[in-house]
Amino acid sequence: MKKNYILLMLVLGFAASACQNTGWEDDAYTNYTIWNKTLQEHNVISIQELKAKYNSFITNQNQFTEITTDSMLRGTVICTDDGGNLTQQIVLQDGTKQNPGFIIIGVTLNAIYNFIQPGQEILFSLKGVYIGGYGQNAQLGYPSKNASGVERIGRMSQQDFWSRVKFLGTPDPSRIDTLDFDAVKNLSKDQWAGCIVRVKGSITPKSTERWVLAAPEDADTGNGVTNTINVQGGGTLDLRTSTYADFASYPIVKDHVYTLYGVLSRYNSGWQLGMRTMSDIVE
Repeated sequence: MKKNYILLMLVLGFAASACQNTGWEDDAYTNYTIWNKTLQEHNVISIQELKAKYNSFITNQNQFTEITTDSMLRGTVICTDDGGNLTQQIVLQDGTKQNPGFIIIGVTLNAIYNFIQPGQEILFSLKGVYIGGYGQNAQLGYPSKNASGVERIGRMSQQDFWSRVKFLGTPDPSRIDTLDFDAVKNLSKDQWAGCIVRVKGSITPKSTERWVLAAPEDADTGNGVTNTINVQGGGTLDLRTSTYADFASYPIVKDHVYTLYGVLSRYNSGWQLGMRTMSDIVE
């Protein structure tokens, strides 16, 4: 009888624990990761208009400013952090295929792809958020200090992010445009920073080895490795891969021709491609 009593107490204890965990998870999801359904669309401006207004803060190193006007963006999320290479950010696009606008929204949230899928149209409230240039890429977020103590544009908290977002409809991947990379066209205007491109070319690894990992764990270059894409048709482009990416262990063959997909971005005076997932590498 005593053994049965002890067993019953253990079962009840596990059940209570499970209920408490479920409740906590539900509360966390409700409080922090549900978009703001009360947002009403008003004063929508284009990404290009926003970037033009704050251009001096985007193009100058470590500059940022608060957006004080009550305005909104309406656009499509074209990239999240699925794949582990482009972390704690989404890329938002609006405009037309011929005249698009792109901007990064930084948010302190891992596994964003669990909550927002590419092709999801959203409203985003701008008042009170900061805008600046992270490597001359336009980014929305909040000021933060880097390892050297220099203040620059960083990420917003997930609570603040969700309070500014409203989902419109359901994800539709057909809204995402993929452009064939053109070194003359795509590198001549900052407008193209943030777009998704298709690049065909060979890769010169940072290492002198014929076979090299995309981003080996023992890399001596911090948390990422930069290899060089020799674009067919002319020009080069940096291929930036995080050592935390799901495909960091992918073996690159020197001088082999690949078709690569990813997000085109600025890094100060240079340009780079950031692949999203393993499927962005096509042999």
